[in-house]
Amino acid sequence: MSAGYFPKREKVGLEDLFKGLVTASHILHQNKVLDAYGHVSVRSPDNPATFWMPCDMPPALVSTPDDLVEYQVDDATAVEKNAKKGYLERHIHSEIYKRFPSVNAVVHSHCSEVLPYCISGVPLKASTHMAGFLGSNVPVWDISSHYPSGAKHDLLVRDSQLGASLSAAFKPATSAGFIYSKVRSALPAQIGGSQEPDKEPNYAAVLMQGHGFTTLAHGIEEVVYQAIYTKEAAQAQTTALTIRNAHFGHIVEGKIDVEGGKIKSAKVKAEGDLKYLSDREAHDAWESNQGTVHRPWALWCREVEVHPLYKNECPGCEDD
Repeated sequence: MSAGYFPKREKVGLEDLFKGLVTASHILHQNKVLDAYGHVSVRSPDNPATFWMPCDMPPALVSTPDDLVEYQVDDATAVEKNAKKGYLERHIHSEIYKRFPSVNAVVHSHCSEVLPYCISGVPLKASTHMAGFLGSNVPVWDISSHYPSGAKHDLLVRDSQLGASLSAAFKPATSAGFIYSKVRSALPAQIGGSQEPDKEPNYAAVLMQGHGFTTLAHGIEEVVYQAIYTKEAAQAQTTALTIRNAHFGHIVEGKIDVEGGKIKSAKVKAEGDLKYLSDREAHDAWESNQGTVHRPWALWCREVEVHPLYKNECPGCEDD
């Protein structure tokens, strides 16, 4: 299920998964992708019909296997009858796992750097090579037209109907977002590759109107990388838009009626347009970076290991 985590293994044990899931929660908090809200989950390596995620608690405080809950992919119900209370929006995760059999990890975040692109109508795009996985366009899913009858209109993905609608946004019926699926379908099967491209998502991330974003991947290191660099890409794009608007002005081309104060046949043209990655550049950048995900993962693991806030008391397995 995971390549960078346990380089000597093709399979992942539950002890490793638990330790990694706790570590991922800490890394995402340390990098300000998650705060007291948001969550990360991983599909079970023993049973693809279930997945694990922390119980209803702040990600930074998750520390033991007892803090983790196993859920059914089919309906997001807990496998154990007396399981701890879970996150309300676990249907985000269950419906993604249901729709995409090769996806093994999901992150949902309300990251403040990304939120402006969830409400402004300004498209989030891959502007740097580290975020090539975003492609040339990140979809924005608007929950407002998908609420079931009688449901609360609180923007929360409370049930399977809303979760299924969100998961469909990762592979819309008419989509130009081919980058993600093309790269993933070429991967070896043991690290999440698929021989069924029609079951691969077309997008690595989807923005949620007025809410946040969700990203998916084939392994836990990869989904953490994508979540962090979605934040970094949004921050870079916002900064670039800000300095562009501060530095460049607007020029008017054509005829202007000065006395009447009207523009006759002229048009206003902005100077200094931002240059985003092309589809080819985004594809090739992500293909190159994908093989290096273990590098930042090792750094992030060490950062949370030595930080006094984070406690990971999950026993790990020794590599064979």
